[in-house]
Amino acid sequence: MYLQEILEVAIGLVLVWLVLSVGTMSLQEWLSNLLNSRAKEMEKVIAQMLSSADMTRQFYQYPLITNLYQSSKETGKKPRLPSYIPAAKFGATLFSLVVQAGTDHSPVREMTDEINRQLASIKSPEQQKLAKADWDAILETARNLAASNLGGAALDSLKLQMQIYGEKYPEVKPGLDDLIPEVDAYYGQFVQEQHAVVESGADAGLAMRQFRLGLLGLQKTNPQLSDSVTAIVKQAEGYALRADQMVATARVNMETWFNDAMDRLSGTYKRKAQVAAFIIGCILALILNVDSINVATSLWREPTLRQAIYAQAQSYKLPATSQGSTAPGPLEDIPALETQLQALNIPFGWSIAAFDTHARQCALLPLKAGQVWGIPGQDSQGQPVCKGFTNLPPDILGWLTKILGLLMTGAATTQGAPFWFDILGKLVNVRSTGVNPAEKQAVG
Repeated sequence: MYLQEILEVAIGLVLVWLVLSVGTMSLQEWLSNLLNSRAKEMEKVIAQMLSSADMTRQFYQYPLITNLYQSSKETGKKPRLPSYIPAAKFGATLFSLVVQAGTDHSPVREMTDEINRQLASIKSPEQQKLAKADWDAILETARNLAASNLGGAALDSLKLQMQIYGEKYPEVKPGLDDLIPEVDAYYGQFVQEQHAVVESGADAGLAMRQFRLGLLGLQKTNPQLSDSVTAIVKQAEGYALRADQMVATARVNMETWFNDAMDRLSGTYKRKAQVAAFIIGCILALILNVDSINVATSLWREPTLRQAIYAQAQSYKLPATSQGSTAPGPLEDIPALETQLQALNIPFGWSIAAFDTHARQCALLPLKAGQVWGIPGQDSQGQPVCKGFTNLPPDILGWLTKILGLLMTGAATTQGAPFWFDILGKLVNVRSTGVNPAEKQAVG
């Protein structure tokens, strides 16, 4: 009997929720851009994957990643972290960082500072310069060890070069005598692994040799990341025999690892965004006093209001701000939202009017005796008056209903403007298939 009336009330409520959802999305987008929240959340996830603050810093300073930074040349501010990183760039960057770890954290590299301190005791500047050049040659030999196919022969050559260096510069010989066993153990693991690859018949190319050496370096400084990446490499070796296939498969597996982490981040970010939308929606509902229960009651009682809202619902279109453009900001957005709600002629907002204080002082914070709560102001003649809200609930039940109505409005905004826009279109189509009894009586 009341199907058309119920449908029109539903259309009115959905239209109100849609307008507020547009405002909520706009404010949420503005806050997200202001705080760069998605980029920060992604940085946390990447830091967890890399298991090291130092490795995370190197990752974000790598050229492939710095090119993605959000430019702020127009504002003169510091470039912001990227909010999106392609999986291919993540894989290529991580591969390069692992390769770099093989030389940055080798025993020879870590001994360089100590060697330089010991060489400082050499009095002759020319001799010091020559000693540093000879040590740089040793570093280059260690760096190129991964590119060598000589295996144990290359390692023996490196150790011999270090022994000769110790004999040539007695100042550093004690330290080198302790370093050589560490070098033998460090690079020996790589040589053994290289032999295993050769015996298996796989083509151990330069990139993969350097990559596995990097994993050995990470095992000392970042064992958790080393274990994770090692599992990826083992899987790549199981599917490919040629070196180029191994590299490609390893990168694809690292990209998959990154995509899986980003999928989990998207789920977490979506849940946080819904909580934020609920809070923003409740704040907007409170500021504008958009009470869903009061709106529904008014629509049910006033057929003319229902018809006016139904007519507007038929021609409503989503504003550009809800379709991906930059949000204007809260100071511009809230007045625009209030204008849209006023166009619907629905009951909303707080009514403020002057009232008699009975000679008591008007104060925003009545802390003293004789003061009454109110908003100090002036009337049209310039006389001081005290203003207050005239549409507050009269009792506890009224307040509970008001709070419930505001919470309903806030909860509705979490669904998003596209959701309510689709619902509105379906309800309007259903409504248009039938004729309202009031319309039929007017036609007759």
